[in-house]
Amino acid sequence: MFVNDRDMQVNSLATSSIVLSAQERSSFRKQGYLVRKLLDEADICRYLAAIEKSHHDDFAAQRMSNIQFLQPGKAIRGLQNIICQQGLMHVCQDLLGESVIVDGASLFYAQAGVDYRQGWHRDVLQVPDEEIDQHWFSKDYHYNYVQVNIPLTIDGCLWIVPGSQHRQLNREERTVFGDTEKMTTVDAQKLAGGRQILLQAGEAVFYNNYAVHRGWGGVLEHKRITVHLGFHSACYPPTLHFGVLDHTEYTPGYLASLEPAVREALRAHLDERARHPEVDAYHASHQAFIKKEFKTT
Repeated sequence: MFVNDRDMQVNSLATSSIVLSAQERSSFRKQGYLVRKLLDEADICRYLAAIEKSHHDDFAAQRMSNIQFLQPGKAIRGLQNIICQQGLMHVCQDLLGESVIVDGASLFYAQAGVDYRQGWHRDVLQVPDEEIDQHWFSKDYHYNYVQVNIPLTIDGCLWIVPGSQHRQLNREERTVFGDTEKMTTVDAQKLAGGRQILLQAGEAVFYNNYAVHRGWGGVLEHKRITVHLGFHSACYPPTLHFGVLDHTEYTPGYLASLEPAVREALRAHLDERARHPEVDAYHASHQAFIKKEFKTT
């Protein structure tokens, strides 16, 4: 099912200061996602030019590449400052609170014709099964994190089950998940409540990654170039997904080489990591997981 309720969820840059209405905040809390227009045509062209100029070897790979563009070895200059984009920051502050901290930055890149499929999952994949708490999937749990997809080309790869972040798996979902809370097999059936989030270039979807969701495009009809980000608020204690970036690579020399706004964003991340060393265990598990389960570069 395509999501076409854009009158409510997508506002034009020309008519909005990118501050969420009460209706939009309520919709995000209830549904677990929100779609907004963030980038204009000039932004899109500038970021696409920076990506193509970087000449990553993986651009020609016959798979979905996941390029960690804030890390020194995979840095894409000219794209990195998207983490500080004003509209993006305004929405994240409305959803999370002040003192927004970047905590994830990937570029999903695949040529048309690539076969891209994931199983349905919640983002507790890096957590040992015995440590998963069902309270995380409830209305009174304060989840201090938001993920964002910002496509630079048309993108319909995100599927989500609205409202599932606030409840345990239902009977249909339990059938396909089996005895795990983490992920179904790649060939699991479509879920009756699943929605495809179809985005045009420059739109963004903000979503609660505890909702049941998946990346699934089948054989891609269009090239996919999508920025994937994660954010946390320093106003509240971290929840388990905080700690995605590999902060150990952010040396003084590397930080000095960055644009000032990007440098300050990563310094804020380092300060927050220093305040919360307990997330290091989840960071280590997350790095081990993505290297094992997902092909990343």
